[in-house]
Amino acid sequence: MVAPSALGLISLLFTIAVPVSFVLLLIWIYQLKKNSEKQIEQNKEIIRLLEKEKAL
Repeated sequence: MVAPSALGLISLLFTIAVPVSFVLLLIWIYQLKKNSEKQIEQNKEIIRLLEKEKAL
């Protein structure tokens, strides 16, 4: 049986955790961008409705 070394565990952590964290970060940024674009469209619709109400 091979005893795991601390350096081996740290190396394993970096080889697994860093790429997974990077992918999760990219997914999070993509979701923020998508929500921001949706919110911009909603704000434009609100402005359009307010201008329409003001014109009446």
